[in-house]
Amino acid sequence: MELARPLGDCKSADITDTTSLDILRLLDDDSPIIRRITVMIPYGMLDAALISDEDLGRIGRAIAKNTNLTTLRLCCAINLNKDSSRHALHFLDMVGKNRHIRHFSLHGGYGFDAIETEAFGHLSSFIKNNENLESFEITHGTTPEVVGFLVDALERRSGHPLKKITLNYSGVKDDDVKEMMSFFMNNPSKAPGRICLDHNNFGDNGCFHISKFVRKSGNIFKEIGLRGNKMGPCGLRCIASALTYHATSLERFSIGENHKIGDPGVIAFVEAFASYSNSIPSHLAIEEINIGPEGMKSLGIALARRSYPIESLHLKFNHIGDYELMSLLECFRSNPSLIPKTLDLTANCLGHWGLVVISDLLRNRCCSLERLNMANTDPVPYDTVSYAVNSVKCNSTLRELNIDTCGLADEKCLDLLSSVVCDTTSIQSTYLSNHTLVKFGNCSSREISLFLAVNSNPNKSFIARHKVIYHHFAKNFRLDLFQDMQPAVLVEVLTYVYRGFACCDKNEKEQKHA
Repeated sequence: MELARPLGDCKSADITDTTSLDILRLLDDDSPIIRRITVMIPYGMLDAALISDEDLGRIGRAIAKNTNLTTLRLCCAINLNKDSSRHALHFLDMVGKNRHIRHFSLHGGYGFDAIETEAFGHLSSFIKNNENLESFEITHGTTPEVVGFLVDALERRSGHPLKKITLNYSGVKDDDVKEMMSFFMNNPSKAPGRICLDHNNFGDNGCFHISKFVRKSGNIFKEIGLRGNKMGPCGLRCIASALTYHATSLERFSIGENHKIGDPGVIAFVEAFASYSNSIPSHLAIEEINIGPEGMKSLGIALARRSYPIESLHLKFNHIGDYELMSLLECFRSNPSLIPKTLDLTANCLGHWGLVVISDLLRNRCCSLERLNMANTDPVPYDTVSYAVNSVKCNSTLRELNIDTCGLADEKCLDLLSSVVCDTTSIQSTYLSNHTLVKFGNCSSREISLFLAVNSNPNKSFIARHKVIYHHFAKNFRLDLFQDMQPAVLVEVLTYVYRGFACCDKNEKEQKHA
């Protein structure tokens, strides 16, 4: 198997081909320590006899005896559908004998019929016997018995509970959710701290059973992932009311791609937190749920009631236009310090006025926004983009910015960004440039990328001095900048520059000594 990255003193490796057995060399006792490994074999590769029974057995035995391996991801690596061969199941059995693996995931892949029942027998044995296992993930495992096997394994498991359980694209239905939550209600000590049930087939009834467990168990869940199911406003209201009083430790809540939610669901969600705004999860993902102006306004009012901002708000693929965005951001105009630290507006319909409103917030020195993503939105005029980018110049919190510049010349965009991170028109302009932004979309300019990298230094005074010295003394020394200076000002400038050179010399000596 050929490696996607070269061998060396690495702690992880991806195996993406089947032309050799370099994986065995990776897992040898004499090889570099590998803690995370991903095995990716295209669907049907085993049937094509590109990897023999003997080779697969050798790989399984190597994984079984490796004591350094902590993370194992099998991506389409073993053909466990109804035509599964015996040696693939034997391979899975060998892998399960490694008691040092803490994170295990099995990704079926599109085209798989259903992960075979017998295979789940091996997996449940692995969960039951490996006391060090912390997270377990199955993706594209569409056999009806998946939840039953998981519950049986957790019931027989001794030691600490799993920290995270993920069953994505696994055909989980309302009755399956009921079975799982009923088990957790009867055995709360075996419930995981994080659970992800993305892209399954349960709806409001499944949400009811989740809320029922949350009400009884209290602060167990730190993350709940429910993307891509059949949840509606009633299911979301049911979960939200349970989270309000009983799950104040919840950090991440994902409900994206539940197209039935819409404005009624979002309004019901925030109304449940009306008196407990600080209980709203710190990371909120509500992508592609058809949210409208009323939902955006209600969400903004709820977030603006908090005593501190949430960490992230993801609103991708919601057809959000200027009016919807203005409905959200108007709630933060009086207190921009409460705007989410990360705001993702990717693939929406933002135009001129939407960018103007968010730019005005960025110009406010109290704005708490750190990451703003507006990629793949509708093209806007250059003047609008210029206004938005220039608003970053006086901002001291924004670290990442991605604005769709579709239709604009690359030279214009680069010149615009260059004037923001390092304005060279004068020493004062350079000193007052933005020293916080570290990422701007897919910047292709090497010089700008270097200055964005310099901005990652926490010492902003050092960054400002570095840019001044580089552009006005080391690169393009201009005597005319000093001709009109008053003597007292000139002394201060020369002292400032001298300190900068001394600081650079000190850093060079420290690097050489290191």
